[in-house]
Amino acid sequence: MRYWIVFLAFVIAAIGSPAKASATDIPAFELHAGRDPAPVAPYIRYSKDVPDFAGLRPGDLVDRPLERIKGETIHFGPPGVRTALFLKVRNAGSTQGSWILTTGRGSLKFFRLYEAAGDRFDLRVDGTDPETARRNLGTYQAFSSELVLDPGQEKLILIEFLSENSTYMPLKISTYGTFFKERRSNISMVSGVVIGAFILLLLNFLFFSITGHREFLWLAVAEGFFALNTVHSEGYFTIFFLYDKPLVGVAVEDFFKCGFAGAMAQFCRVFVNTRTNFPKRDIALKVLIFCSLAVMILQPGLSLYPPGLRFALHVGGWLVAIAVALFLPFVGFAAMKQLGYQLWPLFVGWASLALFIIYAAIASMGFFTWLPINWHLSGPIGLFESVMVTLALGLNLKKIQRDKVAADFNYARSLSERLAISERAARLAEEKAFALATVNSQNALLHASGHDSKQVILALNTAVDVLRRSAEPADNGELIGMLQSSATYLNEIVSTTMSGANIVGSDSGFVALSSFKGQALVEPLMMMFRTPFARKNLVLETEGADDITIVSDKPLLMRALANLLSNSYQYSDTGGAKLSLARDGDSALITIADTGRGMSDAVRKALNASEAARLRADEGGEGTGSGFHAARRLVESLSGRLEILSSTAAGTIVRVTVPCAFDNVAPCQPEELQAALPDWVIVDFDQRQTFEAALAAATRPAERIIALTYDDTTVTRGRLSEVTGMMMIKPPCRELIGHPLLRRASEQV
Repeated sequence: MRYWIVFLAFVIAAIGSPAKASATDIPAFELHAGRDPAPVAPYIRYSKDVPDFAGLRPGDLVDRPLERIKGETIHFGPPGVRTALFLKVRNAGSTQGSWILTTGRGSLKFFRLYEAAGDRFDLRVDGTDPETARRNLGTYQAFSSELVLDPGQEKLILIEFLSENSTYMPLKISTYGTFFKERRSNISMVSGVVIGAFILLLLNFLFFSITGHREFLWLAVAEGFFALNTVHSEGYFTIFFLYDKPLVGVAVEDFFKCGFAGAMAQFCRVFVNTRTNFPKRDIALKVLIFCSLAVMILQPGLSLYPPGLRFALHVGGWLVAIAVALFLPFVGFAAMKQLGYQLWPLFVGWASLALFIIYAAIASMGFFTWLPINWHLSGPIGLFESVMVTLALGLNLKKIQRDKVAADFNYARSLSERLAISERAARLAEEKAFALATVNSQNALLHASGHDSKQVILALNTAVDVLRRSAEPADNGELIGMLQSSATYLNEIVSTTMSGANIVGSDSGFVALSSFKGQALVEPLMMMFRTPFARKNLVLETEGADDITIVSDKPLLMRALANLLSNSYQYSDTGGAKLSLARDGDSALITIADTGRGMSDAVRKALNASEAARLRADEGGEGTGSGFHAARRLVESLSGRLEILSSTAAGTIVRVTVPCAFDNVAPCQPEELQAALPDWVIVDFDQRQTFEAALAAATRPAERIIALTYDDTTVTRGRLSEVTGMMMIKPPCRELIGHPLLRRASEQV
C-alpha cells in the first residue's frame, strides 16, 4: 500500500500550471475545402477568468490575457472551474468549404458555443437547453457545430463550459465525410466490444450453471459492468437518456467503473482463493471491494452533495479503479508462480488493463495536460482483458480436468493394489491360521509329552521314596542317588520344554536371561525329536555341546531350534539331521544340517531377507516359511541372527548365532549387577514383600525393571511379563552385564 501512497503523492506533486502567454491576438487556424486539417490544440487560447458574455463584444477580448494549450492533448486542468476557450478559423482555400467542429464531449454541467458575428457573440449551441442538447447530441454524438466558410473568411469560435468530472475536451475539426466515417467506426467498435463482452458474460453464466464455481459468476458480473461502462463512456447513454442530466451521467460513470473494479477484485479472491493462498493480499482486496461499494452506494445522492464532495467522490472512484488495476497484476503474477503457469493469461489481461487505466486516469484528471489520450481504446483493451481472464479460467479448468484424470488413474491403480494386497492378506491369513494350527498342535504334543514325562518323574520319585523307607536304605544308596538325579534332570527338561511351548506365540519381547550349558539346550531337543526321526528312519545327531556356557533365554532359544528341527524332519525323506554347537569368540554358533529336499536360491534369499513375508517354496510344496520366520523372530529377540547358509537338492544348512557364549561364567551378587547396570532396577522376586515395595517405589518405567528369581515356570514368567521388562534366572553371573539386550537398552536411555 505504501507504494500506492508514494505514487499518488508524486502525481499530486506533479500538478503544474499551464504556461501563460500575453496574446494580443488569437492565431487563425487555416482550413482548406475538402481536406482534413491538422490538430487544433496549438491554436486554442483559453481563460478561467470567464466574463459575462452577455453584451460583451469580441473586440473587448483582444487585450485580455489568455493561456495556451501545452502539448497535443486539449486539457484545462482539474474540473469544477468555469472555462472559456477561443479558436479562430479561416478558410485559406480558394473555394467555399464546410466542416464539422466537434468537442468530443456530451456530459457537461454547462456548455455554450458562440460565434463572433460583427460586434456581438451569436449563440450557436446551448447545452443548457435540454431540447437543443438532445437534438445536437442525437445528430453528432457530442456537442458539435457546422462551419461554413467562404474563401478568406474568418470566424472566432468561443466555447464556455463547466465539467464536474474532467476538463478533457478532444476538440477536432473534420470534413463531413471523415466525421461520419469516424462515427460509424465508433459505433461498430462499441457494438463489437459490447457483443463480445455479453457473449463472454453468457458463457460465464453458462459455466457457472454447469460447474457451480462462483468465479464464473463474478467474472460475468465484472464483464456486465464493463459492457455498460463501454456504452456509457462512448456517450450513448448521454445521447438518448442523460442529455439534460450531467450529474447523473457522472454518477453512472463512477458506479459502473467501481462496479467493474469491485467485481473483478471479488473474482480474483474466489478464483485464486486468496483467503488460503495469499491471506495478506486477501485483506487488501477486501478493503478495495469495500471502498468500491462505498463509492457506488454514495452515487445516487450525487446531486445533493456540495461540489467539493462531488469532486472527491469522482477522484475516489478513480483511485479505487487505479488501486485495483495496480494490485491485480501482482496477485496474478503470484498466482501464476504458486498455482501454475496455466494462469499466465490472468496476469497478461490484468496487466494490460492496469497500464491503460493508470495512464487514462492520470491524463483525464489533468495533472499532466501534455499527455495524449484516446478513450476509444478502453473498449478493445477491456475486451482483451476479459478474453484473457476467461482464457485463464479455461486453462485452469483444463488443468483441473487433467489432474482429475491423473487422480482417477492413480485411484484406480491404488484400488488395484489394495485389491492385490487384500487378496494377499487373505492368503496370508489362511497360511497364518494353518501355521498357528501347526504350532498349537506342536504345543499340545509338547504338553502331552510333558504330562507323560511328569508321570515318569512321579514314578521315579515314588521309587526313591520307597527305597528310602526300606529296611536297608544304605544298601540302596547308589540306586537312590541315580534315580533322584534322573528325576531332577528329567523335571528340568520338562519344565523348559513346556515353558518354551507356552511363550512361543507371544509378541511381548519379554525374555528371561540365564546361564546354561550347551548340553542343557541340546539334550531336551534330542529327547523330543530322536523318536520321531527314528520312526521315519532318519538319524538325529549332535556335536560339540559339552564345553560351552551360553547366556540367553533357554526356552526361547530351544523353541527356535525346535522349529528348525521340525522343518528338517518334515522335508527329509532319507538321511537325517545334525545339530552342532561351537563358539566363535563371544558368540555361539548353532548349526543344523539336514538331507532334506532343499529350496531354490530365490526362496533362500527371500527367507534370508529382512521382511517377514511368508511364502511357499514352490506351488507343490506345503511350506509357507512360517516356522522359519517364527524361529528368526525368537532368535532376533535374543539379539541373535538366523540365516540359511545353503540349500540344494542334497540338503539345507541353517545357522543360528547368539551372543554371550563362554567357557565358564563367574557368579556374582545382585548388588554387583545393579552397580554395573545403573539404567535398570534389579529386584529379587523371591523376596515377595521386598519385591512389591520396590515396584511401588520404582521411579523408572516397568520396561527398565529386572526380576531376579529361581522360578522359571510359565506361570511366573507370564506374571512378571506384566510388571517388569525382563527376568534373570538365579544364580546371576557377571557375564549377564555384557548381554546386548541390557547394553542396547542402556544406550537408548
